[in-house]
Amino acid sequence: MDTVAGTRRWIAPVVGATALILIYFLPRLFVSWLGEANPWTSFLYQYGLGSVVFGVGLLVILRTRACQLQRRRDRYWFIWLWIGFFLYIVTHAVWIWFALSVPVKGGH
Repeated sequence: MDTVAGTRRWIAPVVGATALILIYFLPRLFVSWLGEANPWTSFLYQYGLGSVVFGVGLLVILRTRACQLQRRRDRYWFIWLWIGFFLYIVTHAVWIWFALSVPVKGGH
């Protein structure tokens, strides 16, 4: 059996390698796609990589059974984690959109 403390040995190296690949290639992809000066470049990188980190964190709490979705209270907070994450993304996106599209008072 290839398990160490209840988890498979290959998971940590695969997650680590994937994270390093994303950290290296994701910003280059967004910069080549949108350009360095575009505010959506940093937004996509921040929430693209942040989504991976958030997802890995949720997998860890589920696999270690720190959060058991059969329990009502755990399910409640698990759902609020998702709602909060997406609400934060949407709020940030709307904020950027307003900054780019709404003219400043006294501006041209």
